[in-house]
Amino acid sequence: MMYKSNNKPTVIILCGGKGLRLRPLTKDIPKPLVQINDKPILDYILNQFIKYKFDKFIIATGYKSTKIEEFMGNNFTSLDYDIVNSGDSDIITRIRDSIKDIDNDFILSYGDTISNIDLTKLIKYHNEDPESVTVTSFPITIPFGVMEVTTDNYVKSFTEKPVLDSVMNIGYFFFTKKYHHLFFNHNSFVDVLSYLAKNKKLKCYKHSGIHITINTIAELEYANKDIKKIYN
Repeated sequence: MMYKSNNKPTVIILCGGKGLRLRPLTKDIPKPLVQINDKPILDYILNQFIKYKFDKFIIATGYKSTKIEEFMGNNFTSLDYDIVNSGDSDIITRIRDSIKDIDNDFILSYGDTISNIDLTKLIKYHNEDPESVTVTSFPITIPFGVMEVTTDNYVKSFTEKPVLDSVMNIGYFFFTKKYHHLFFNHNSFVDVLSYLAKNKKLKCYKHSGIHITINTIAELEYANKDIKKIYN
């Protein structure tokens, strides 16, 4: 199925995590409502999609779902969205609950990841091989100097903050309708991705812009410093 401008995929944002590594900030709110420069993470994520004219959203919640319901009701009243609360469940259950009532393609996004990803380019890349699922990656940089050492302890080479050959998954998955069934035939989201990879049906869109994932207080501090690089 080819993407058409008048038939955009539904956007599913995974917002059910407890954010334990962000305590005490997440004691009373879910992680997507943790604030960066006085705005919740979820606000940035939604506005990035809205910028590219996406107009149908499913917010897949769990922990402190009512807080997200209140936030959406107070701030995105004109947006076409549904809240799907799966309670204290795993990712694949949240996805199953989110897709059971939709009949089209969907983009799956993490509720703790902010990026300046060009979604038009992502869609174009996906449509070059629409029979595959697309996942977005970001380069992994080691924040230290790395040395290669000989057996007798001489330094053979030194690389400052190298970029690894492997890349990290930052979400922004594009699933066509034909792959909905996979979520009901496998026991975990990782199993779904492993099945697709094994069958050469998982392609990687390489994002080289800015990406921020907020899992810890240190990452939140970094985000507060760098968020203006994404949203001026």
